[in-house]
Amino acid sequence: MAEKPVRYPELDGCRGLAIAMMIVFHFFVDLNFFGLPGPSPYHGFLKIFGISTATLFILIAGISAHLKAEKTPGFHKQVEVFLLRGGKLILIGFGITIVTWWFLHGEGYVVFGILHLIGLALILSPLFHRFFYTNLVLACILLIVPLYFDIPSGPLWMAWTGMNPEGFTSIDYTPVIPWFAPFLLGLCIGKLMYPKGNQLRTWNPEVPKWVLPIIAAGKNSLVIYLIHQPVLIILLMFFTGKTVG
Repeated sequence: MAEKPVRYPELDGCRGLAIAMMIVFHFFVDLNFFGLPGPSPYHGFLKIFGISTATLFILIAGISAHLKAEKTPGFHKQVEVFLLRGGKLILIGFGITIVTWWFLHGEGYVVFGILHLIGLALILSPLFHRFFYTNLVLACILLIVPLYFDIPSGPLWMAWTGMNPEGFTSIDYTPVIPWFAPFLLGLCIGKLMYPKGNQLRTWNPEVPKWVLPIIAAGKNSLVIYLIHQPVLIILLMFFTGKTVG
């Protein structure tokens, strides 16, 4: 009988919070898409809110990757495990690319979204999880470079790096520069919070009942991620009479 994977309520809770934040943000994105009244998700507070949501997701992915790596003995086994996990997310990501390309008629579709990014980061994590200061420095470089230097344009197939063609637009665009940085920081946080894969401090506080749905959402974050946008769009179309162009 396969051993049941260990769950960390604090991580599931943070992941559930990120899911709730994502649904709120995408609700305003969809309002904007249908031309309905509401604040723009691409400026001001909502833009910061969206960036914070993606950052939280990727940070948690980095922490979880640290935990999985610590509990997977041997570099070659880690490569195998993370290749399967990351490859699965990349395949799902490409499925989203195809669906959004069709839905948006080839304009602004998801080219390299958060699932692509996390999938690639997982595949690379066996190379990085053993480091701490190196990851901190690299994360700082990835965050600082776009602030002070213009990333050169490049062909569409290089969009995953942060290089993209002139006039490029894409929803949910999370390229390696700078978005690999939160993942590396997550690996570092994992080392601090869970040295050698163990909790730094053993504590089991009573979880308030109102938090349980958030934790449950965190345990099923991928499923919710995949279905929440179709549900939001269908509801908006039903209640407003709007249709997709």
